[in-house]
Amino acid sequence: VLPHPPLLPEYAAQAPYNAVLVELLDAPRIRLVGNVVAAPDAPLNSVDPARLRIGAPVRVAFTEVDGVTVPRWLLERS
Repeated sequence: VLPHPPLLPEYAAQAPYNAVLVELLDAPRIRLVGNVVAAPDAPLNSVDPARLRIGAPVRVAFTEVDGVTVPRWLLERS
């Protein structure tokens, strides 16, 4: 999903950004939300939305944002 307008005013500078739901391969009933980014500390808009596809393999990268550790997702190379 590409929220437009951004969900919160604080994210307006990073629009367009993605918000994704990731299903874990080892536990398909567990799903996590986050953003697909180019690198763990990259901005939320660092991946071109045209590169995103349903079912694309990703791997997690944990990043600290304002003192909270959050999961972000990196596209796996195919």
